[in-house]
Formats: sequence, structure tokens, C-alpha cells
Amino acid sequence: IPQIEPSFFIQDKWQPTSTLTVQYGLRWEAQIQPDMITPPSEVFYAPFIGQPGFPSDGTIPSDKKMWQPRLGISWDPAGDGRQVVRLNAGLFYSRIPGLTLASSRSTNGSRGQSLFRASFFNGFGVTPPAWPNLIPASQISSPDHPDVYVFSEDFENPRTGSVSLSYERQLVENVSVFASFTHTKTVHVTRFINRNDPVFGSPWSTGLPPNGTNGVGVLTVVESSAKAKYDGLTVGLTKKYSDNWQLQANYTLSRDFSDDDNERDPFSFRYAVANNLAPEYNYSDRDQRHRFNAWALVTAAGIEFNTRVSARSAQPKSVGNTPQDRIQPDGSIIKRNTLRKDPTRSQEEALH
Repeated sequence: IPQIEPSFFIQDKWQPTSTLTVQYGLRWEAQIQPDMITPPSEVFYAPFIGQPGFPSDGTIPSDKKMWQPRLGISWDPAGDGRQVVRLNAGLFYSRIPGLTLASSRSTNGSRGQSLFRASFFNGFGVTPPAWPNLIPASQISSPDHPDVYVFSEDFENPRTGSVSLSYERQLVENVSVFASFTHTKTVHVTRFINRNDPVFGSPWSTGLPPNGTNGVGVLTVVESSAKAKYDGLTVGLTKKYSDNWQLQANYTLSRDFSDDDNERDPFSFRYAVANNLAPEYNYSDRDQRHRFNAWALVTAAGIEFNTRVSARSAQPKSVGNTPQDRIQPDGSIIKRNTLRKDPTRSQEEALH
């Protein structure tokens, strides 16, 4: 699955005073995706392409407009070198992994077909051939309502806008404390959704040759319709390397929201119902409300000793074992990730 990813960046620095430094830059990237193995004009669902409402044009869109401005400001309020305020902001794009492209190139209704024969089919015209012979080519017919993967024709790579503000102050020589706040908002997050779901009326289940009764089974569409948001406050203490040892400890209080965390798994759907994605927006699978990290490095007799401690609160989980378990008898839907995993189990997962 060849992917071409050119990029370039320019940056500069301006220091209007001895206490203020401004850094700024611009990065451009593109992710040029490969062509389909089967041309759109020859693919199984080709008659659907161009029809109103059909989500794909049969290709994998490349994103060539990933412009990413960056800004960084450092300011020493007192001019004594004992404290600094930092502001950073920018846009950041994410790449699309090749695994996300694989199914749309191969599971298209044209390149593969599952044929099953068994002795209990005898008399129905589909008697299996005598072993070890294969099913003859004359018995291979056009696929009947195959599952199909496509990319949305307006697909875009995920884009994150990020702003962070921090303050650091020296307490004594080589020892400082700091606090920082980070806010990020991500749009165009990858989502996998069945656009031929019965809740939409299964619009693409008919209309294909030979007589208009054939069509698509599950139509998995790779969209860029999901979103995410993160806010995090971190406080900590740093002891720079001196007298043969150094140390850092920090604590983060954060909230991480999204309405889909499935951007790298094209084989399952995470929503309860396809036509109501509002209940999916809640704490993300990554959410860690509390997290503590500490590490130390000590040099003794020419040998370096290092240790690290990390602890976090349990991550979220949803009601039930499947997304559909969140659907209540009255039709209402419990939000995704309203519960928390068992803390002991969560800690074991973190250690692994």
C-alpha cells in the first residue's frame, strides 16, 4: 500500500527585547494515497457512483492542503532569568495508516468472492465437486450483495488545533516548579460507518445488474466526520542534573472527549445506531482524569541508576458488552463511556 508524503517547513525567530522571544513557522504536508486496484469504472458498485447520496467516487482522496502554522512565545516578566512564561499554538495534521486503506482496495465486491459447497446442497444445482477437484469456473457467478468498503469522496486527514500556556519559576539553583494548561480540538477524525444500514432504509441494497435486484450488503464508509477535544492541567517540579542526580515529578488533571475512537480498526463499528451519533460524544477511550509521573537519575561510582513511577486513574468503559447494549427499551441511548474500568485491572493494563 504505497503512500507518498512530501512536506516542507520554514521557521524564523524574532527577539524584540532581551526578555521576549517569538518563534514562528509554517509547515506543509501532503499524503498522496494510492490508486484503487480495480478502477472505479470497473468496480462492482460502479453504477452507484455519481448517484445522489452515494458517498464515494470509487477512489481514496489524497489530502494536499495540510497547511500548519506554528507560533511560540517565551517571556521573562522580571528579566532576572528566574521565571518564564511560554505560549505555544499551532495546527497539526495526522497521517492515515495504510491499514485503513486496505479494505477499500480489496473488499470492493469485485476482487474476492466466498463460494461454499456442501453435500446437503445436492439436488439444488450446487453439488460440490469430487475431492480434490475445485469448483468449476462455470459455477462462479457474480457476487450477491457483497460487503463493500469505500472512502467518502470528501475525506480529509484529521486536523488538531492546539494551544498551551505554561509558567515556570526557579525556587533555588537547579530546582524549579512549573504549571501548564493545554487545550486541543480535533476535527475530521476517521470514522467507519455503514451507510447501507437498515436505519437509512438500506438504499444501496438494490439497483445493480443483472436485473436490478442485486446490490451491496454492508457498505462500510471511511469518513472524516468524528471529532475530539482535550483539556489538561499539569503541575510539576524539576531538579536539573547536578551533584550526580536529577529528578522530575508531575501531576496532570485532564478531560478527553470524542465521539469515535476507532480510527485504526476498520473491522468494527463503535456506535449504537448509525443515524444518531450524538450519544457517542462523551469521554474518549483515552481519558485519564488523573495521572502522576516521576523519574530520577542518579550517578554513583560511574554507574547510572534510573527509576520511574507512573500511576493513573481508570479509563472509561461503556454499559454492556456491545454498543447496542446501550439502547434502552424506550429507544433512548445511554452515552458511550459513562462507566470506569476496574482500577486494579486498569493498573495492570497500564503496567503491560
